[in-house]
Amino acid sequence: MLRLLILVVLVLVVFEGRLIRTMFRSGSADPSDISTGNTQSLSDGEAQSEGGVIVSDSDSSSSQSGDGAPFADNSSGGSSELALAGLTISSKADANAGALTSTAANPEYIDSACVVPLQIDPVDDSYFHDAVLIGDSRMEGFRNTSGITQGTFLTSVGMTLTSISDTKVQTADGNITVYQGLSGQQYGKIYLMLGTNDLGFYPMEEFLITAESVLEQFHQLQPGAIIYICSVIYVEEDKTTTDYVNNTNVQSINAELIKCCEDLPYCYYLNLNEVLSDGNHSLIPGASQDGVHLFADYSKLMLGYMKSHYIA
Repeated sequence: MLRLLILVVLVLVVFEGRLIRTMFRSGSADPSDISTGNTQSLSDGEAQSEGGVIVSDSDSSSSQSGDGAPFADNSSGGSSELALAGLTISSKADANAGALTSTAANPEYIDSACVVPLQIDPVDDSYFHDAVLIGDSRMEGFRNTSGITQGTFLTSVGMTLTSISDTKVQTADGNITVYQGLSGQQYGKIYLMLGTNDLGFYPMEEFLITAESVLEQFHQLQPGAIIYICSVIYVEEDKTTTDYVNNTNVQSINAELIKCCEDLPYCYYLNLNEVLSDGNHSLIPGASQDGVHLFADYSKLMLGYMKSHYIA
């Protein structure tokens, strides 16, 4: 009888122990059931991914360029891991938009010694204290929405490489030409973002001669400066209103700008399309309202690229 009672007690102990363990398991998630994909659930107010860049749920404010082109401010906080056009981007939606890894797998990768390389340590805004940034309305949009805090800007809506000598830019000292602006003080870096308004310029052989002439004059005025030639950024063709503003022409004119950099040892090609392309030789969908001028988040992504790509 005593043995039977002991057996019954042992059975009850084992059964209760299993029941308790089952109850605890049902109240917690099994790690093997958690999705390892890139999709995550976000609560209200957290940043969400849109078009490859982190944007917040809050309303965006916008400003206008001199020609009425929209520069909407879609800036936000937060961070996320993004995969964009063959790049791995650890991105914060601010001016330090992350470490970018350029590889041959990226469809926008260019194997040329003149292309500005990725650096391990990104710079901060102080790098631009002795920089002059020259360009058209796209550069104006970058100035207004990227969050950059240093640098001298010489910009004018509609400026082209073929008309740069005659174009006036507004400065605190009045309206001057770019060449006059480069004569006033010494700069360590020149960033040139022109070519979008030259897309209808033919033949391209003449464009190359014109572009190299401009760059040679830059070098004469600023012999100690590194000249960064910004690639013409792709467009969203379904939003543009001019036939010649298309990505085939963008690729053609960028090929000429690369030739300039290969011909002139003081010029380097800054391949912005590495980070602003959708992977199919077009601007990231949703990066622009009019297909040309970038929203603020993409200007910040561009600034992050510039900070991680420079000549050491």
